[in-house]
Amino acid sequence: MKRENEYQTLSIRAAKPVSAAGLVMSIFLLLFGIGFAIVVGNVLFDNEAPFGLAILFFIFMIGWLAAALFILIYHVRNLRRPAGEPIFQVDVLPGHSQGTAEPNRSVSP
Repeated sequence: MKRENEYQTLSIRAAKPVSAAGLVMSIFLLLFGIGFAIVVGNVLFDNEAPFGLAILFFIFMIGWLAAALFILIYHVRNLRRPAGEPIFQVDVLPGHSQGTAEPNRSVSP
C-alpha cells in the first residue's frame, strides 16, 4: 500500500528515432576519431613533436574514443530494449507529473 507522500520515479528515455540518429553519429565519431588519431599521430612522430604533446594528444584521443564508444553502446541498448534505456530517473511527488502538486514557495526568485 502506497502512502500519499511517497515519491514516484519517472524515467527519461530517448525516442527510437533519436537513438537511430545517435547510433549513426556515434559510428561517425568513432571512425573519425580513429582516423584522426592515426593521421595526426603520424604527423606528430614524423615532425618529432615534443613527447609531452604526443602524450597529451593520445590521452585526448583515448577520451574521445571512449566517449564515442559509450554513446554507441547506449544507443544500441536503447534500440534493442522494448521500453528503451533510461537516460536518468527523477523522483517526483504524486500528482506533480499531472501538474496538481503545490509549487514550492519557500525559494524566492
